[in-house]
Amino acid sequence: MQHIKTVLGDISAHDLGVTLAHEHICCYSEYLYQMRGRNYLDKEKLLTVAVSYLKEIKEKYALSTFIDCTPVNIGRDIELLKQVSQQSGVHIIGSTGFYYTDEAVLFRSPIDVLADCMVLDAKNVNAGIIKCAVENAELSLFNEKILRATARAQLRLHLPIVMHSNARNENGRKALEILLSEGVRPQAITVGHLSDTDDLAYVEQIAKYGCFIGFDRLYNNTSEEYINRKINAIRHLCEKGYADRILLSHDAPFYSGFQEEPIILEKPRLSYCFDYILPRLSDSMTKEFLEENPLKMLRCGG
Repeated sequence: MQHIKTVLGDISAHDLGVTLAHEHICCYSEYLYQMRGRNYLDKEKLLTVAVSYLKEIKEKYALSTFIDCTPVNIGRDIELLKQVSQQSGVHIIGSTGFYYTDEAVLFRSPIDVLADCMVLDAKNVNAGIIKCAVENAELSLFNEKILRATARAQLRLHLPIVMHSNARNENGRKALEILLSEGVRPQAITVGHLSDTDDLAYVEQIAKYGCFIGFDRLYNNTSEEYINRKINAIRHLCEKGYADRILLSHDAPFYSGFQEEPIILEKPRLSYCFDYILPRLSDSMTKEFLEENPLKMLRCGG
């Protein structure tokens, strides 16, 4: 893959640059937006805020690319992403795919119909990744259906799968095995949110499959104890031979409709890894985690 798919069209792989591999401009309910409009989400304000902060991050830290991992059914808005990208000068990679929540309108849809939907959607919006998600310890039949549909779409689209998982209940391994059982190569899968656990034995179990390690939920915790835990975990994984598969990011939306009282954040924690994690790592590790590994992930390991 010599080119990378963005919401504004393909770019050269050489132009990917410094990349935050798992972020969100916004996650919201299209239903509530239809019902409440700007009282629920002011998209004009969100656009202004997102453009301003991404410009700041670009200027201060040389951010080049922002991978927006929002699934279709929790507010992926391609037109909004296009506007943010055009006005900020930051490449934005969008997704296709579905979140883990049971959806009445999808519940009876066959696996292959859902896969067809993802394939068509990805081509229509020039998606660069396929997003899927599992949250509960026990995967529902609907969760398994979405995972299998995601896998079948991946085999046709040859795009990487980025999976939201719950590291605390260790459900990522179950979901990973379903994707692999459908024929997806492990190098085409990122198991996300593994930074949410201190159980490095579990993280290693995931890494041994050959997939990418989503160390992509770094919180705005500036205590030495928290920072040292994350640094030590990264170094441990590097010592075990997994440095070439670690992806650093924050999973930080400008607007999250999951909150009881959703608000637009002017500055979500997108600078955290630059300010608190990377200064304690070598320049070569920084380049690997923020440039080389995201490119390999987008190329499905190639």
